[in-house]
Amino acid sequence: MDKGYIPKGMRIIGDVEADGDLVLAGEVDGNVSIGGTLELNGAIRGSKLRVGRVDLTEGTIESDVECSDYIGIDSGVTIIGNVKAKNADVSGAVKGNLDIAENVSIGSTAVVAGAVKTGSINVDLGAICDIDLEYCYSDHRASDFFDEYLKNRQEK
Repeated sequence: MDKGYIPKGMRIIGDVEADGDLVLAGEVDGNVSIGGTLELNGAIRGSKLRVGRVDLTEGTIESDVECSDYIGIDSGVTIIGNVKAKNADVSGAVKGNLDIAENVSIGSTAVVAGAVKTGSINVDLGAICDIDLEYCYSDHRASDFFDEYLKNRQEK
């Protein structure tokens, strides 16, 4: 798979599309659509970032992010926008809704503000979270446990 590179100091005004992977150390003012993996060390400002897999180590995204697989948001990353992915590790800052189909892991250095929809969640001590949580992708419900408990108690 081909890998593109936008170096530090380069600023693209307009949309960027690529079939393969992209290392973005510069800036993009526009929408970004990547078929492979995006490695971000720069900035994206647009309305939509679509990507297969994302490894964010440093930089900013002011855009909604739609990822078909995994998104990793390291402590040096700030996202202002909604994030949708299959799985996520968040150690950076996200202001927007997280829609994570399977598992989201929120690290101790994370700052998260918004609604979180997920199948499962892990939040490390030290994380700053102002979230509304919904386990909409999970088959397990706390109410099921208590319904079963009360049912068994009444039968005794």
